[in-house]
Amino acid sequence: MAELETKRAAVADLLARIEGLDPQNRAVLDQRVERAVDGFDPGAPEPNDPARADLHRLLRDYRDLRDLPADRANVRLAEKGEVFAPEDDA
Repeated sequence: MAELETKRAAVADLLARIEGLDPQNRAVLDQRVERAVDGFDPGAPEPNDPARADLHRLLRDYRDLRDLPADRANVRLAEKGEVFAPEDDA
């Protein structure tokens, strides 16, 4: 989950810079990130503007991570050495 949160923070930071949003206003920024993630079209061509192209890639990466099936997410955790048994969840 830390990787997903890191990607979301990167999306928020970039959106704040691109759109001139106050990075301290978390409520507005979180709402804008949600709209950007929900409205993202993975089939859309990458924008020519470098900042918008970076945002496009970040949104794609964020949605890919968010939508990973649980078993694939567990494999990724195992590859990073973050293995735990389901019995430990209590």
